[in-house]
Parts: sequence; structure tokens; C-alpha cells
Amino acid sequence: MDPRDKLTRLAGPLPAGCVWLGLGSAMAAEAAGRAGARLAVVDGEHGVIDRSALPDILRALALTGTAALTRVGEVSASEVKRALDAGSDGLLFPQIETAETARAAVALTLFPPMGTRGSALGVVRAAGFGTIADYGSRWNDRALCAVQIETVRGLSAADAIASVAGVDMLFFGPFDYASDAGIDPVADAPVLRAAFGEIVEAAHRAGKLAGVFPWPGAEAAALAEAGADMIAIASDIRGVFDAVATGLSALTR
Repeated sequence: MDPRDKLTRLAGPLPAGCVWLGLGSAMAAEAAGRAGARLAVVDGEHGVIDRSALPDILRALALTGTAALTRVGEVSASEVKRALDAGSDGLLFPQIETAETARAAVALTLFPPMGTRGSALGVVRAAGFGTIADYGSRWNDRALCAVQIETVRGLSAADAIASVAGVDMLFFGPFDYASDAGIDPVADAPVLRAAFGEIVEAAHRAGKLAGVFPWPGAEAAALAEAGADMIAIASDIRGVFDAVATGLSALTR
């Protein structure tokens, strides 16, 4: 399936907005879905989500028809199996800097002969504990594999990474990129815009998608105009923080 068709199947018309879930709360995940989120990224890298919490979060999202990508902590078989067997619709891999690492990520995501994902369809939630008869046969065509470009080295290899078969999306991580490049995400925002522009061009040249997490001053509408196909438009952690801060500020006026 074409990458655009994969994302549209999960999230509706492009550009797609996604909500970032890092609290590890199934209740927060369901609330996000009830609020209208059609796609979520469950953060298994920087969030506090452990192995046992992930299935409950994915179940809560399923209640509202919200699709879910899980960001794993690293390119490893154990991380990938945990996320996919729990029922994720796809994966987001952090810190991808080479085509070789991207190929490894794809291999772990897909079943043989296209990849090396282990199969235990009778006992995993993703396959309905054996009741979703066509899960295994349809997975390779439907899985969405996104890789994060968030270092100077990764940006320099963007074209090579985008050309890897099975990579569906290049996703820009602006804050890690700024840290790696030694720049300030606010003062040097034009540098981030230029880096993101390169990622969009590399992704679209290869017929792939471009995703992004906004940085200060980079509004979702502007990022969409710049070519983003998927944009993080909200975060459960920031939502709680901002709501409390706003409420306290109103009280002290």
C-alpha cells in the first residue's frame, strides 16, 4: 500500500494531526480519542509507559476508533515485538541516522519474507488472540513504519533513508536536532525550518511521507503548508501543564 494511503486509512484526510501520549494513562488516551483525535503516537521512548500499560492504552484508543503508532525506545526486536503484539498500527523509530539502521527497523516491523518479525498470532492482542484470521497476511501491506530524523548526521542521509523500501515516513524531531546541531530552537528557528524543508523534499522525492513535531513559533498550519503530511497537534502532558498554568494565571490577575 502506498504510504499516503496507509496514513489516510489510519487518520483520514492529509495532512493528519496526531496527539502525543506520554502520561502512560489509558484514561487520558480515551479522553483524547473522545475529543476527536483520529491518530495518536504513544511515546515509549520519553514517556513513562511500561510493557504492561501499553495494551490498556491501545484498548482505550480502540474504544474511540483512534489509530495508534508507538514510538519505541530503540531499534530492537524486543521493543518492536512489545509494541506490535500489543496492537499498534505502526511504529516510530527514534534517532535514525543511516539507511542501514532504517533497513533494520523495517525488517523488525514486517513479517517474512519481507522482514523478520516473529509470529505468535494465536496469543497476541494484535491478532485478536487468533480470531483475526487475516492479520498476518495483511500486516505487511498495512503497517506504517516511520523513522525520525533528529541529528545532523541523519539529515545528511535523508535521501538514502527515504529510499529504503518499507520506510513510509521521515519524521523530524526538532528539539533533538537543535541539541545535536548546537542551536537554539527559538533563536535559530530558521535553521530548523530549513532542516525540515530538506526532510520534506527527501521524503516526497522518494514517494514517502513527512512528519513533524512543532517547535516554538512553528504553527501546525505553516508546517502543513511547508509539506508536512503528519503533525503532532497536541500532547497529554502539555495539555495538563498548560491547563493548570492558565487556570492559576487567571486566578492571580
